Amino acid sequence: MKIKRQLHIFLLLVVLIPLVAFAMIPINRQLAIEGISFEKIIRISFLVASVIELVCIIFTLHISNTISKSITFLQRSTKRLADGQVSKPLERRKNHRGENEITDLIGNLDKMRMSLLENEERRKRFIMGMSHDLRTPVAVIKGYLEAIDDGVVSGKEEIAKSINIILNKTNQLEAMLNSLINFVKLETAEQKNNLTLQPILPLLQEFAESCKSSGTIFNRNVKTEIQVSPDTQIMLNKELVLRALDNLYSNAQRYTKDKGVIIIKANETESEIKISVEDTGIGINEKDIQFIFDILYRASNSRNEPGYGIGLSVVKNIIDSHGWKIDVKSQVGVGTNFTITIPKTSSKA
Repeated sequence: MKIKRQLHIFLLLVVLIPLVAFAMIPINRQLAIEGISFEKIIRISFLVASVIELVCIIFTLHISNTISKSITFLQRSTKRLADGQVSKPLERRKNHRGENEITDLIGNLDKMRMSLLENEERRKRFIMGMSHDLRTPVAVIKGYLEAIDDGVVSGKEEIAKSINIILNKTNQLEAMLNSLINFVKLETAEQKNNLTLQPILPLLQEFAESCKSSGTIFNRNVKTEIQVSPDTQIMLNKELVLRALDNLYSNAQRYTKDKGVIIIKANETESEIKISVEDTGIGINEKDIQFIFDILYRASNSRNEPGYGIGLSVVKNIIDSHGWKIDVKSQVGVGTNFTITIPKTSSKA
């Protein structure tokens, strides 16, 4: 039984004590009229009061015992979590009748445990991805420097060629580090909280025109369909939203072949706005979809393409900071569709 319900019963019993006492007054008078001795009346009153008091005491002990056992069970179940052991689920009571508000906390703590486990996995993948992406250019730079130092590369032309390769790899490292720094800045920047109420249509039109121009240059067939009212206003940071949309389009363009189709859509209903970027590119493996928003994660079929695996992490961060939602549907060899859902509640300051 829930502790709240037990407390309600206990309070009812407490309230009954003075009510019974008041009810006993006319009964005592009637008993006195009928010739019952005063001592007997007192004994009857005392007996009734004692029974009620005993019930209250028993119920108090029961509630106290329930709370004590629940706290002990909670403490035992969460000790492993406190010790940093997050791989195993927290212990739950086998008998659901013993569940109450305190033991229900275990369910919430188990969700926190799973979140910690996911964060730990993301951290490991981040470190592995970072190590892998940094190791390759560093190894090339080290190899050419050692070759020059050992005299393996000695000719003027060969040295110049080696230095040029070293410079390119250094620029690659610099670009990667700058991308990481910008991502960290976005994570902590105050600008993501700097949302203003503004019409969303001009932003979508600007984005669509930019995509069309880029499509013409890079030989992509870009189609746009913007169906949003000019009166619709949304709380947003224009700079960040455009950055997120540009990242989605850049991905679509990168993984779509020449003359491939990219479709930009924006539709409005009474309750929400949906913005989608769809392509006919290489698609994403099903096993990769759950990780694509993790920083430095790159899908298995995209690792030969340029990039650092940061763009989609930036997109997710921006969308989350606005309180919006992003979904992805993809099929290998068919294409990918990213959809951003903006609730109309975002139009309220």
